Amino acid sequence: MTARYALAGLVVLLLGAAPAVAQTSQGRFLIGVSGGVQGSSNGFGDAFDVTSQFGDPEQATGTADYPVKTGALVDGRVHVRLWKGFAAGVAFTHYSHRGDASISARVPHPFQFNQLRTVEGTTSTRRGENGTHVQFAYIVPVGERLRVTGFAGPSWLSVEQTLVTDVQYSQTFPFDTATFSGATTRRSSANAVGFNAGADVAWMFTRRVGVGGLVQYSAAQVEQDAGDNRRITVDAGGIQTAVGVRLIF
Repeated sequence: MTARYALAGLVVLLLGAAPAVAQTSQGRFLIGVSGGVQGSSNGFGDAFDVTSQFGDPEQATGTADYPVKTGALVDGRVHVRLWKGFAAGVAFTHYSHRGDASISARVPHPFQFNQLRTVEGTTSTRRGENGTHVQFAYIVPVGERLRVTGFAGPSWLSVEQTLVTDVQYSQTFPFDTATFSGATTRRSSANAVGFNAGADVAWMFTRRVGVGGLVQYSAAQVEQDAGDNRRITVDAGGIQTAVGVRLIF
């Protein structure tokens, strides 16, 4: 929440900057291509039924905890200056992260009731997010080479997530223990509308070419299809930081 308020305050500050400063802006199209990271704490958990090996009357159940942590980010954006310092544009982001989901299952004993056995293991998962961000911006030149841009607007976030749907396990007589042997997974894709806000600082080496860094926060809640009429609500987005090339035409 602190990051959201800080970004919102920066945008308000830029929108309140003196119009006379904005009149020194040059160029109509502002283009940025950057690489960086998305910091995220959007990990989540899920519970599901596990297929029993012997058709046991007791139901086997499982849980999975999914890590969603810092991963690589690619960002591209185009802003069009409309009037003085006011601009509008669109940005595209791609984030990806690989990790291991922690799996735990409780499976029934084939000969004894109320003797559930625990099996634990991990499986590789992947999280990918594509974002399309509409941005309303205000550009503030600071001297001849430095320009600061604050922006905010709606976002369309699309999430691809590996989800665990079943657990495989092995057991041998007398079946007092069971061992994790693998997991069945599926790729789930879903999207939702959210928002974005942030700021970009660019240092221009020439009138056309420079470098810059951006900080952006985006967020949305996405419902993933886990199969068997199950849906999981996950948080998408996070704090995005990136540096790269800035072009002005």
